[in-house]
Amino acid sequence: LHNGVGRAAQQPVWVFGMVNTQFAPARGYMEIVQRRDRATLTGVINRNLAANSTIHSDSWAAYNNLPLHVPNCIQHDRVNHRYHFVDPNTGAHTQNIESYWNRFKHGIKSMKGVKRVDLTSYLKEFIW
Repeated sequence: LHNGVGRAAQQPVWVFGMVNTQFAPARGYMEIVQRRDRATLTGVINRNLAANSTIHSDSWAAYNNLPLHVPNCIQHDRVNHRYHFVDPNTGAHTQNIESYWNRFKHGIKSMKGVKRVDLTSYLKEFIW
């Protein structure tokens, strides 16, 4: 609250997303998660990642050593956004998932937000 005016802050909702760039346009998947830890995120990745995939991610600590925790991941390229938007050695970037998030958020903002209980339905409709 600001000076006692406004809405109370709500508990944040964490949504994890991934994009398959072998398709044009890229196909994505998003899921509400309770935590942003390695066990939670690798669980989502393991349920949705195609065999023999390469993962590009940022340098979030939960992504450390992904090939050890995700059998379908044969290569993991990371970009550290503190230094680069695109890793100069591997070409890894997160622009595809950022664009995917932006399209989803634009739709939600155009509706002036959605109720928390309806968010899963909107996610499913968007990725369909």
